[in-house]
Amino acid sequence: MASRTVVLAGVAAVVIAGGAYWFLYMQDDAPPPAAKPAAKAEMAPKPAAAPTTPSAPEDKLAALDRELKATQSKVGELEKTVTDLQSQIAMKNKAIAEMESKLARK
Repeated sequence: MASRTVVLAGVAAVVIAGGAYWFLYMQDDAPPPAAKPAAKAEMAPKPAAAPTTPSAPEDKLAALDRELKATQSKVGELEKTVTDLQSQIAMKNKAIAEMESKLARK
């Protein structure tokens, strides 16, 4: 039983490390998402306002906030994946234990 726990901990560590590697290094290489077609072509684009000194920090804060939310959603997805993988490992361990007990009975 102890060896299964060690294997489970090792697998969980590998999954977490792989997820962290993918998140930190591979996301920058991903292709940009496809551009969505304009919902209404008749709307004229608004002219861009020249950024002033007071609004520039606000723009940076808004961009950081968007990045933070995106990162948090990615972390949530990775945590869900880790949880799913851990439950699959638990099911496999249960199946292995049942097979070992059947083999021991013979």
